[in-house]
Amino acid sequence: MRSIACSALVGSFQWITVFPPRVRQYGTTKASPGALPDLASHCALIQKVMDSSDGVQVKRRRIRGIVEKIEANYIHWLHNCGVKESKQLLISLTKSVRYLERRQQNTVHFERRENWSGASPYFSTAVSDWLCVLLERCVRQASCPEEYRALLSAAAALELSDTQTLCHLCRQLTVLEYTSAASVEEVVDVLHFISLLVKRCRMPIPQLNNLLLRLPAAPLSARQSLVVLSSLLRLRRRNSDDVVCIVSRRAAESVATYTARDVIYALEAIALLDSCHEKYAGAVLNRCTTLCPVLKPADLGSICKYVALLNTSRYGNDTALSCASQLRRLLPALLERTEALLGRFSVRDAHYVLRCLEQHKVHHSVVFSRLSPLVCDSQK
Repeated sequence: MRSIACSALVGSFQWITVFPPRVRQYGTTKASPGALPDLASHCALIQKVMDSSDGVQVKRRRIRGIVEKIEANYIHWLHNCGVKESKQLLISLTKSVRYLERRQQNTVHFERRENWSGASPYFSTAVSDWLCVLLERCVRQASCPEEYRALLSAAAALELSDTQTLCHLCRQLTVLEYTSAASVEEVVDVLHFISLLVKRCRMPIPQLNNLLLRLPAAPLSARQSLVVLSSLLRLRRRNSDDVVCIVSRRAAESVATYTARDVIYALEAIALLDSCHEKYAGAVLNRCTTLCPVLKPADLGSICKYVALLNTSRYGNDTALSCASQLRRLLPALLERTEALLGRFSVRDAHYVLRCLEQHKVHHSVVFSRLSPLVCDSQK
């Protein structure tokens, strides 16, 4: 019996040896430790996160994790990254830029920073240089205005400061052959991207006459008119006063559709561009009066920042004189909303509200007694 059992046991071992367990054919296989996903896989993963229904915080965390992996391994793609992969990466990063974290101070105030490095605030200096190389590689191979415009958009969003490449892009999109055939939306977008690059990346102001010539007669929407005025404000071109006047006069008809954020941008243009039409300025001030009861503390602070500049003591401020009646209606509404929001202001917003009331000589004991200590304590 023992010999029979032993022979049976040996036979079972032989069966196990001859027929090993089956491996699943459709399971996911683990990559070898030395394997590295290609750049296209990271771009596809970014797009997958963007298309998901996850919340903003989840998307921000996942996209930042993907970018960290790209930064850790970009050295492996220096030589084998083609034009297709380069363009795919730039476009993917552009779409997800609102989820990226600024690692440097805002570059829009570079005039205050003598040691401005020129690197993108979203990436390390080395990765920023690598992205500039990818941008230059894509520009060399671009062959149509759509590609040039997409690359200009990516450079503006990611703040890639490759001056030579940016100037070449702008030349391609400001020539008469392009501006005469482009749609109004495309012309406005190009002007917007150029203004961002001039302000954020120290790009020299290109020749914009061909773009500006399209704007006075163009049928601009309310949002497009506001984008044009904001762009010309960033550029600060002296020979664009006529365009500002014409665009703002025509935009006065659509001010009734402005949101609080639109009113802030419009007030900035009115306060800092001397050539805005008085009809537009009056319409914006009236719209601001209408929106006052629903303004948030941050919006109220930003509005007061620019309304403070519309005072008669400021030299050459024609808007304060031509729109005096609209300002007289607006100031009580601002004061009433300020009183309703007491206790909810940040230091920044309180500072702008107090400055606005002081510049226009509006006195309110309760408002000043509540906001003045907050501002004074922050300055100690």
